[in-house]
Amino acid sequence: MTNDRDTLSTYVFALLEEGQGREQIETHLLEKGHEEDFVREFVQETVKLRYATRRNQGVNLIIMGAVVCFLSFLLTITSSFSHGSFPYVLYGLTSCGILIAFAGFTKVF
Repeated sequence: MTNDRDTLSTYVFALLEEGQGREQIETHLLEKGHEEDFVREFVQETVKLRYATRRNQGVNLIIMGAVVCFLSFLLTITSSFSHGSFPYVLYGLTSCGILIAFAGFTKVF
């Protein structure tokens, strides 16, 4: 039974990646002969799982971006005292951290 659900969830994930909506996925599964109540619940849980996975990835990216920005801050302070490559650290790492954080925001929202 779990193997059937795993293949069915893989099929639903593939349809979601193709850009099909919930109603289209439900009609595909109903055409395959599954029960209507089961299809609704299964598609709803699969969509929730997909969004939860994307949200977790987004939060991880936001945290990584914040850490990179903080490291950029620390390196900027230390390189300003040692007359090192101040602009590269300041602008380069900060820009990378901000881009990583914004990539996380796109996954969360």
